[in-house]
Amino acid sequence: MENIQEVKANIFAYIFKLSNSLQVYLDNELNDDGLTAKQFFLMIVIDSFGENYPTFKQTADVGGSSYQNVKQISMKLERNGYLKIEDDEDDKRAKRLILTNKSRNYWQSRDLDDVKSLNLLFEDFNNEELNNFFKYIIKLIEGVKRIEAKQ
Repeated sequence: MENIQEVKANIFAYIFKLSNSLQVYLDNELNDDGLTAKQFFLMIVIDSFGENYPTFKQTADVGGSSYQNVKQISMKLERNGYLKIEDDEDDKRAKRLILTNKSRNYWQSRDLDDVKSLNLLFEDFNNEELNNFFKYIIKLIEGVKRIEAKQ
């Protein structure tokens, strides 16, 4: 059995490798649609709020990103018609992110292909492994939050 520190280091390295591989795959997959993986993910995060249109800060917090990064990506999505950035009715300093009909139509057109890709990605996992994997990802995110809190 490997030294536990080596195991931790390998897990850390493979998470980056996985992240890079997924980004390259999605960037290639979305290229014809004029989108990037980061824009795609940001739309997923925004959509997760439903009709409670999020602010830049709320989106950054949920997506694990910076305010500035969310703002920059959002502005590109707005230029391409996927997003509207509007003033908050109660706080004029805050901006709300609203997915457009173009965005909703885009997601509907992708649904079947995305389900197929997800099924292919996870086909080697049984239900118990998937549930455990999800729990472990949540634990890792909590670990990142602990590290961030020390900064």
